[in-house]
Amino acid sequence: MTCLNNEQIKKLEKQASNDEYRLNYHLMPPTGWLNDPNGLCQFEGIYHLYYQYAPDDCFGGDKYWGHYSTKDFITFKNEPVALFPDCSLDAGGAYSGSTIIKDNKMYVYYTGNVKYPGKHDYIHTGRDHNTIMVISDDGINFGEKVCLMKNDDYPDDLTLHVRDPQIIKNGDHYYMILGARTNQDVGCCLLYRSDDLVNYKLVNRIISNEPFGYMWECPNLVKFDEQMILFCCPQGVETAGYDYENLYQNGYYLINGDLEKDYRLSEFIEFDHGFDYYAPQLFIDEQGRTIIIGWMGMPDVPYTNPTTKYNWQHAFTLPRELTFKNNKVYQLPISETKSLRKAKEIINLSNHEKISCKGNIYELYLPINNRDFTLTLRNDAVIDYHSNLLTFSMGASGYGRDSRHIVIDDLSNMTIYSDTSSLEIFFNDGEYALTTRIYDHSSNLEISIDTEIQCTYYELNSYQIV
Repeated sequence: MTCLNNEQIKKLEKQASNDEYRLNYHLMPPTGWLNDPNGLCQFEGIYHLYYQYAPDDCFGGDKYWGHYSTKDFITFKNEPVALFPDCSLDAGGAYSGSTIIKDNKMYVYYTGNVKYPGKHDYIHTGRDHNTIMVISDDGINFGEKVCLMKNDDYPDDLTLHVRDPQIIKNGDHYYMILGARTNQDVGCCLLYRSDDLVNYKLVNRIISNEPFGYMWECPNLVKFDEQMILFCCPQGVETAGYDYENLYQNGYYLINGDLEKDYRLSEFIEFDHGFDYYAPQLFIDEQGRTIIIGWMGMPDVPYTNPTTKYNWQHAFTLPRELTFKNNKVYQLPISETKSLRKAKEIINLSNHEKISCKGNIYELYLPINNRDFTLTLRNDAVIDYHSNLLTFSMGASGYGRDSRHIVIDDLSNMTIYSDTSSLEIFFNDGEYALTTRIYDHSSNLEISIDTEIQCTYYELNSYQIV
């Protein structure tokens, strides 16, 4: 394949910048396509945010690693493309992966995708998924690509779908976890162990008691005190009532016991219930915070994004800090997000009275206190809570997105982050979340609710991209 260089990519960026739906305080591809966050880390005080990037094709295509850096999550630098699919190991795309810091170097791991021409199903035949490592001294320049494992090195009962390496330090050694699909179409993860970040030994397979989907993508291990947790994105899980309403899922398992021996997984817990949340990646920053960023998008869905008219698609979610309490993971935007706030306003909403906002770029906090309500905002977005069931729905502004549900026994509060073409909504101080894209031309800037409530409103500033 022929890769675009950074100069050619810059020429494509002008078209995207003219779209009214460009977001104000979310990271987007400068042009083309964005999906999974990759290699997230903080190195010598600078946060490096890489992502799956197809600069010349807003519907996907061969994947590069795009790159933003920041010191404060307010001002970002659009860095040159970090990884190109430019060798035989990754000729079909530099797929997803992660970064770990050791000895003042960044060890970057990713999946090199190779697809062969011919009649293949690309599950059992016709592709390679290579686990590749590169090392960087600065997050900008990368060394030689080293292939650590090929499909022949993975267990024989797996399909060719083995990908998305994540590395964590565990005691005196390191774990690598890979998402996988068996020949029987059962999702699982492979657990490898290393002492030197180069040589890895398979030590276990992580699998649920009963099959749960045919593929587990984008696995991430994280530890809160003594509780190990596995985040992953199972594909092929059928909807059950109000559970698993998305085509592909995102969520986590609590892991009890020894990962290398007699572990036990909890039931799968959904993480974000919105239309547009997938492939999140976690990392620990230099303050010790566990931060997660998701892809504000979803593969293979029937709903669409009108941004493709301007040759771009998808975005990052807000960075969120994770905490663990009551045997559950909570999530809220990182504290730096508060620096986007303008003046604080107290708004009294009362019995369907419509309140006009200054714009759709805001943060809105509502103390619900377990009351039933119906809230309308923007053109046709509705949040309804009755009999412990929360329903979020959209009309034309959803471009095919219709409704999602969360069963919440006690709803104490709700915080809405509204951007030009997105909503991120958090319930009960981050116990539940719902993320979606929304496209309504910002023509209706009103909010109303069918009860009396005093809420807190902040107009928000934009990110600065340099």
